[in-house]
Amino acid sequence: MNNAWVIGGIAVYMLAMLYIGYVTSKNINSSEDFIVAGRRLPLGLATATLFATWFGGGTSMGAAGESYYNGFMGAIADPFGAGLCLILGGFFFVRTMRRMKLLTIADFFAIKYGKLNELLASIITIPAFVGWVAAELVALGFIVHSVTGLSPTWGIVISALVVLFYTYQGGMWAVTITDFVQMIILVLGLIIMFPIVLHDIGGLSTLETKIPHEMFYFFPRNAGLNDWLFYLQAWIIVGFGSIPGQDLMQRALSSKDENTAQNASYISGVAYILLGIIPVTLGIIGRLVVPEIQNSEMILVVLAQKYLPNLLIALFVGALLSAIMSSCDSAILAPASIITRNIAPHIKKLSPKQELVLARYATLGITLASLATALWFQNIYDLMVSSWAFLLVGCFVPLVFGIWSKKANTPAATASSLIGFGSWILLSFFSPNTPNDLIGLGISFVIFVVVMLSTYKKVAPRPLLDIYGNPIDLKWRGPIHPKVYEPSLEPVSSGFAAKE
Repeated sequence: MNNAWVIGGIAVYMLAMLYIGYVTSKNINSSEDFIVAGRRLPLGLATATLFATWFGGGTSMGAAGESYYNGFMGAIADPFGAGLCLILGGFFFVRTMRRMKLLTIADFFAIKYGKLNELLASIITIPAFVGWVAAELVALGFIVHSVTGLSPTWGIVISALVVLFYTYQGGMWAVTITDFVQMIILVLGLIIMFPIVLHDIGGLSTLETKIPHEMFYFFPRNAGLNDWLFYLQAWIIVGFGSIPGQDLMQRALSSKDENTAQNASYISGVAYILLGIIPVTLGIIGRLVVPEIQNSEMILVVLAQKYLPNLLIALFVGALLSAIMSSCDSAILAPASIITRNIAPHIKKLSPKQELVLARYATLGITLASLATALWFQNIYDLMVSSWAFLLVGCFVPLVFGIWSKKANTPAATASSLIGFGSWILLSFFSPNTPNDLIGLGISFVIFVVVMLSTYKKVAPRPLLDIYGNPIDLKWRGPIHPKVYEPSLEPVSSGFAAKE
């Protein structure tokens, strides 16, 4: 696919992303603008950035590659578990986060559980996002390699530089605007590609007759206990593990009000599952069209080469780039925000201008760490799924109890995070063939409950406060609420009253 149409289209696309980063940088005057876009996103932009962030290389290439060999069962974690995460986030979490006026997920741990747990949550979060960014960079590198003939290594490096530039310049504003553009291109590309391929192989009737029925199974058949445990783990590793993710909460916190944040979660979650079925199905179809392929994660690109004219190839490859870059930029910004907001203030108090400078340097550091990881582990789906295990075993249980239990206290959160995360690490080394993510989550849950019930009368639970130290309204924080809560426009400094 080394032709002028496609290469030219990719070059124009990359330049357009760089231009957006340059233009949006003029709207960045503080770390709050950089991290949460001034809390001004309307429903359309909030939904677009959530959807585009989730629909990245893990779905468009990783899930398609997994389904090529394993059908729907190979893609449970993403897109199905990931779509579940968006819906659950809207149901049970975003309203509380909005009312606390947070900037990062680690702010929650600081307010509810204290400074030590703020640092623990931050330290656990960073490697999770480094792994996710690495997965997206690998996907970008594969595409650049297939289009230009450059080595995958150079493709990864070039892609990292482009994403770094516009994220470094424009922060959350740049990420949001590029996500909106990228979502449109992605949806158009999938809508064009799918019916062309389906028609060429003879329609749905061909799928029924030529592809084994088990490729379309959605749950295990005639399976033992261990198979069911791995199946459950596939649902929750992203379905629960992404809920404490800074990227999800960053978009909720960037929305103009909590109704917008919640509705954006619902809409993007449903849209994600529905559209996510397309690359998964195309991966299965690829078994008929390309029965032998060197790298199954490239199946969508191979199908585009086979079925589309040059102009449509350029559009579809642009759609894949859109999907991946929209996830990559968000995953870079998330840990950079936490470094700026939740780690640096423990070392030195920063002025608002210093925070903004640090946020940009942190963006550079996260990109370089992710680039090194991508060059070392060049597998998209495994990198993406494994990343969320960090948050699942280390942060999910304290977050859930902190929001919904009046007895949740600091000792329980500390023990749950440390023992849950530590046991998962040990199991990964000494028992790699067991559902360690699920076991680590179970250990984290049991430890939290035991320590909480044995200590909450001695160590009083901290109340849920906003970042200024004011109690929040605890009513109607679930699926629906008729009232719109407007966020305070008060500027946020590197330290806040609730931490003291």
